Amino acid sequence: MAAETSSSAMMVKFETRSNRVKGLSFHPKRPWILASLHNGAIQLWDYRMGSLIDRFEEHDGPVRGVDFHSNQPLFVSGGDDFKIKLWNYKLRRCLFTLTGHSDYVRTVQFHTKLPWVVSASDDMTLRIWNWQGRSCMSVLTGHNHYVMSASFHPRRDLVVSASLDQTLRLWDVYQLKSQSRNQTFAGNMTQDFFGGSDVQLKFMLDGHERGVNYAAFHPTLPFIVSGADDRTIKIWRVEETRAYEIEHLRGHTSNVSCVMYFKDYVVSNSEDRSIRVWDVKTRSPIYASRRENDRFWVLAVHTGRNLIAAGHDQGMIVFKLERERPAMQIVDNTLYWVRQNLGDRQLRAYDFETKTETSVLTLNRRQIYPPHTLSFCKEENMVVFYYGMDGGTFELYPVGKSNVSNEDVRRGFYTSAVFFKRNKFAVLDKGRQIIIKNTQNNILSVLPPVHNTNQIFWAPNNMLLLRSDDKVYMFDPHLKNVTAQATAAKVKYVVWSPDKGNTKVALLSKHTIGVFSKKGLKNVCSLHEGSRIKSACFDEKAIVLLYTTLNHLKYCLPNGDTGTIGTLEAPIYLVSVSGDEVSYINREGTFLTMNIDTTEYRLKLALLNERWNEVLKIVKSTRIYGQALVSYLQQRGFPEVAMHFVKDPKIRFKLAVDCGNLDDALECAEQLKDDASWNKLAQAALSHGKVQLMHTSLSKTSTANAYQKLSFLNFLLGNDEKARDFADMQRDDVNQRFQTALFTGDAELRVKLLEEAGQYTLAHQVAVRHGMKEKANSLLRAAGQALQESMTLPPPEDEEEEETEDIQTTRSRMELKAKEKAFEVTNRMVETTGAALTLPKKRTIANDWPMTRIDESPVMVALRKGITDSPTAEPFSGGGDGDWAGDIDSLGGGSAGKGEWGAGGGAIPSDDLGSDLEGEDNWGIDDAVIGVEAEDIMASGKGDKLPNSGRSIPKLWCENSKHAVDHIAAGNFESGMKLLKAQYGIKDFSPLKETFLLCYATATGSATMPGLLPAQMVYQNRSTDKLPLGAVTMAALNEKAKVGGKFTTEGKFGDACKAFRSVLQLSIFLVCSDEQAAEKAALLKKARNYATACSLQMARGGVPDAVKSSEMAAYFTHFEMEPKHMALVLKFAMVELWKRQFIRTSGLIAKRLLDFNPEAKLLAQAKKVVQTAEVKDDISPLNYDARNPFEVCVKSWTPMYAGTTAPIRCSCCHAPSQPQYSGEVCPICEIGELGREASGPPKTQAW
Repeated sequence: MAAETSSSAMMVKFETRSNRVKGLSFHPKRPWILASLHNGAIQLWDYRMGSLIDRFEEHDGPVRGVDFHSNQPLFVSGGDDFKIKLWNYKLRRCLFTLTGHSDYVRTVQFHTKLPWVVSASDDMTLRIWNWQGRSCMSVLTGHNHYVMSASFHPRRDLVVSASLDQTLRLWDVYQLKSQSRNQTFAGNMTQDFFGGSDVQLKFMLDGHERGVNYAAFHPTLPFIVSGADDRTIKIWRVEETRAYEIEHLRGHTSNVSCVMYFKDYVVSNSEDRSIRVWDVKTRSPIYASRRENDRFWVLAVHTGRNLIAAGHDQGMIVFKLERERPAMQIVDNTLYWVRQNLGDRQLRAYDFETKTETSVLTLNRRQIYPPHTLSFCKEENMVVFYYGMDGGTFELYPVGKSNVSNEDVRRGFYTSAVFFKRNKFAVLDKGRQIIIKNTQNNILSVLPPVHNTNQIFWAPNNMLLLRSDDKVYMFDPHLKNVTAQATAAKVKYVVWSPDKGNTKVALLSKHTIGVFSKKGLKNVCSLHEGSRIKSACFDEKAIVLLYTTLNHLKYCLPNGDTGTIGTLEAPIYLVSVSGDEVSYINREGTFLTMNIDTTEYRLKLALLNERWNEVLKIVKSTRIYGQALVSYLQQRGFPEVAMHFVKDPKIRFKLAVDCGNLDDALECAEQLKDDASWNKLAQAALSHGKVQLMHTSLSKTSTANAYQKLSFLNFLLGNDEKARDFADMQRDDVNQRFQTALFTGDAELRVKLLEEAGQYTLAHQVAVRHGMKEKANSLLRAAGQALQESMTLPPPEDEEEEETEDIQTTRSRMELKAKEKAFEVTNRMVETTGAALTLPKKRTIANDWPMTRIDESPVMVALRKGITDSPTAEPFSGGGDGDWAGDIDSLGGGSAGKGEWGAGGGAIPSDDLGSDLEGEDNWGIDDAVIGVEAEDIMASGKGDKLPNSGRSIPKLWCENSKHAVDHIAAGNFESGMKLLKAQYGIKDFSPLKETFLLCYATATGSATMPGLLPAQMVYQNRSTDKLPLGAVTMAALNEKAKVGGKFTTEGKFGDACKAFRSVLQLSIFLVCSDEQAAEKAALLKKARNYATACSLQMARGGVPDAVKSSEMAAYFTHFEMEPKHMALVLKFAMVELWKRQFIRTSGLIAKRLLDFNPEAKLLAQAKKVVQTAEVKDDISPLNYDARNPFEVCVKSWTPMYAGTTAPIRCSCCHAPSQPQYSGEVCPICEIGELGREASGPPKTQAW
C-alpha cells in the first residue's frame, strides 16, 4: 500500500542558470532540451539527469530560434547574424549554413514530414527552405513590420505568422508542396524577392491593438492562439472560408512574449515576470507563477509528455502541471487507482486473484487536477480522494451507484484525508489538528496537533502514520498518543509490506529510502539515489524492496545492498511483486505487468543467509553478466563464486588469485601475456608455496629484477648452480653477482669481484677468512702498490696553492699509516688463521613447500561436490567411511571394522594422534625402515593450502559502518567522499583535506618493533564498538564555538566567522549517540546563525549603497544569538540606521533593544530613538518588514518573506538561499551545495 504527499501546481523538474534564453525545443523522444542563449551559444541539456550534454557555438550574436527534427539527429537554429544553421548533434558540428535573410532571424521550425524549414525574420519576410537541397523554396512577403514567429500546422498545409504590424497571416503551402514533388531545387532561388505564386495568403487576422509576438496552432482542433504587446491573448477559429476571433484572455500586465496550446489549456508568459495557464472555457487563469527578477521570453511544450519549458533572463525552467503518478491503493488483494482517459477520470479496480480489471466509478470534473491520493474503505464501500491544489480538498464518494451526482459527493477543505477504520477517516486541518470524521462527513472528535504534523498516511491496525518535516510518528487515534517515531526527512510516499501483519514500511523521499520495522519504527536499512525515486514495493515475503528511479528498476536487500535490475524507457509506478513478475502502472494510467530477472538479488540473498545449496543451483543453472555483481562478490569474500560468471581473462585472473586458484590464474596469465600478470602470479605462487610455478612465472617476465628474483629463488631451493647462472646473466650488475656469491658460499668469486672493483682490503680479508693464503698474499702486494701510488702527488701548479697541497699531503700520509696498520693486523690474521670457513651442506628442494592444512569454505565444498542434503556442507565427515579408517587400512594393519579402534571404523579425531600417544615408544615400532623424507610427509597432506588472509581492521571498519568518518579513518578516502556527498551533499572537498588527514592519523599509527623487525600498524577503536576512534568530539566543537563567541564579543567578525564555519565543517566528522543528537543539532543551528550573521556584516562593509547597507544592518538583527551578542547587534543597528536617517526602522530596533534591559546611557538613547520614530519617517523606503517573518539569502543578502519565494537550502549546513543559486557552493560552510537533497547522517550503530 502506498500513499503520497501533495505539492504545488507548478512542479519544477529542472532549472538552469545561464545567459538570457531566447529559444527552446524539446527532443521528441529523448529527455533532452535545446536552449539558445542571448550570448550566441546553444546548450543541449538532459533535463531528467540535470546535466549539460553539449554546447554549440558558431553564431555571431544572439540565437533566437532553435528546433529539433522529429526523427533525424538534427536541429536548426537562427540568430542575429542573419544565418540559419543546420546541426547534427551526433557529429557535434554544423553541417551547413543557409543565408538569405537580411535581418535578425526570430524563429525556425522543421516541418513534421517534409524536408522543410520555415523561418521568420526582422526583414519582414518568411522563408521556406528545403534543407536537403540546401536552398530557399519560397519567400513569403506581405508583412510591413518585423515577423516575430512562423510555424507549420502539425497536419494541414498551412503556415501561421505573427508580426509587429498587429496582424496574423495564414498561408496555404499546398501548391508549393505539389510543386516540390515535380521540381528539384538546386540552390538558386527561382522566386522573386517579392514572392511567387506557389504560396498563397489564405487569411489575414487583425484584432490586436499592438504588435503580435507569437502565434501557434492547436495540435488537433482548428484553432490559433496569439499573444501581443497589448497584453491580451486571442483565440481564433479557422474554417475553410473564413477565420475569426472567438475568445480573448486578459490578465497579463505587460507584453505577452509567447503563447502556446498545452492539451486543452493555453500557456502564456510575459515580460511581467509571470507564467499563466488558462482555462479557455472559463476565460480565467487556473494557475499563475511569478518570478521576482526575471522576465519570461519563450515557451516550449513537449508533444508527448506532460512537460513545459520557459526561458527567462537568467536561464530556463522545465516544469509540469499535472502529476503523472496516479493515486492508488491495494485493499484485500485488489488494486484501486485513478485513470484519466479522454478527459474522464475513472476509479478502476484490478483483482489479482481473478486477474480482471473493472471500472468502479467516474469522478466528477470539479477539480482541474487529478487527485493526489485515494483511500478506500471496503466495509462501507466508500472512497475518499485528496487533492493537494488550492490549499487541499477532499471528496468522499460512495461506490456502487450507477450514477453519482454532486449531491452524493461530500467535500471538505483539509490538507490530508485517509480512512483508518471501518467507518472513520482522519483529516488534517489548517491548524494541523487531526479531525476524525464518519462517512456522513460529520466530525466525531478533534485531536490537538501532534509534533507539528503536516501529512497523514494510512497505517495497519487502525493506526495513523504522521509526518513532520524531519520525522514520522506512529499514532494511535483511540489512545491519542504516539507509540513510536523515526527520523526521516521530507517523506513523500509511504509503502507497507504485503506480508501478514505488514511488518515493514518504506519511507520514500526525493532521493532517499528508509526501511523501518513496524514495531518501534526501527531502522532496517537506508539508501540514497542520485536521481529521483519514483515508487517502491516489497516482494511477497517482505524481504527485498524493489524501487524505480527516473530510468532504472532497482532492488534493496535487508542489509542495505542495492543493485540494478533493468533500464526503463519511461518512469513507472510499482504496484506489487510476485516471483519474477512485477505489476505496475505507467504514466498513462494503464495497469501492466512485466517479467524481471531476479537471479542477481536471489544469489546475494543466498550468500547473505549462507544457503550454499541455493548458491550452487544459481551458479549452475543461470548466467549473470555485469561488472557490478563481480565486484560485489569479490568485496564480500566470494571470488570463487564470481569466477563462474566471468569470461574476461583479466578479471578471471584477479579473481583466481584472490581465491587461490592458481591453475586458472596460470591459464589466464598465458592469455594476457603481460609482465604485471606474471609478477602478480609469481607473488601469489610464493605465498602458496608453489615454487615451481613461481619459477615459471618469473622466467616469463621481462622486468629488470626478474633474474635477481630467480637467482635468489634457486638459492632458497638449494640449486646453487642455477642461482649463479641467473646471476651471471646480469654481468653488469656487480652487486647482484656478489650477493649471489655470498648466498651460495662461493668465496673465490667474491674475492674476484672485489679485486676487480679495486677493493683489495675487503678481498684480502675474504681470502684470509676462507684459507686462501696465496691469494691473500698477492692481494696484499697489490694493495701495497695501490697505496704507494695513491701517495704520489703531482707538484703544485701555483705557489698560492702550496698551503692547500701541504694539508692534502698530511692527510694522505695519515690515511696511509691507518691502512698500513690494518695490513699488519691482516698479516697477523693470515699467520694465525687455521682451517678455512665452510658452509653447511644444503639439501635441494624439488617439490612445492608444505602448507598448513585448513578446512575449505562451505561455498567451495558446495561448488566442488555438488548439492548436498544438509543446508551447509561439512568439511569433515564422520561415520564408517571416515578418512582415518582408510588410512589405517592402507598401512596393512588389517581391518578396522569392529575391533578395539572403535565400532564401525569411526573417524579418529586428529587431536588423538598427537602427543596423547604417550606409550608409543613401548610398542617397539621402527618406523625408520619405511624411509619417508620429511618433505614427503608434509607434502602428502591432501587439501593442504595456504589459509586465506583475514580481513584487515580498516576493511572491517568500512564494512561495518556507513559513517564517512570511519571510512576516512580506515584510509579509504574515496568511499568516504562518496558517503559525504550522499549524506551531506558535499560539493567542495578542498577545505576538508586537513581534517581527512587528522581522522586517519587519529585512528591509525605505528609501533616500533625490536631489532630489525618492521614497524607494526596500531589501530585505535572507540570504546563503544569496534569502529575507529574519532578525531572530532562534541567537547572540541563546543570549545570552538566558545572561541567564536569570544571573537564576536570583540567585534572580530572575520575570525568569528572562521571559528563557526570550522564547527560546521567538523560536525560532519562527528559520530554522536542518539542522546547527543539534540545537542549537536542545537550547536549546528547556533554555528549557522553566527556564521551567517558575521558573513553578512563583513559583506555589508563592502556595499557602497547606503540604502542596501542599511537594509543589511536591519537584517543583522534577525539571527538567533546569545542575549549579550543580541544586545550588541541591536545597538549597532540602531545607531547605524539613525546615522543614515532611517528613523522609523531605527525606532523598531530600539524597541527590541529595550527588552534586554540595557544600561542607563543606552536605555536613554533607545527611548529617545523610539520617541523620535513616532513623528519622523525613514529618509527612503527600505526592503525590510519586521512584522513579516523572513530568511536572508546567503548569496544576495536579500530577504525571502514567508509566502513568497520558497528558499532552497544548503545540503550541509541548511543555510537558506534563493532558487536561482541552486547548484552553487554554499558561502557559509564553503563545502555544501545549495539546493541539493542529502540523506543526512546514518544511525550511530553499525549496520
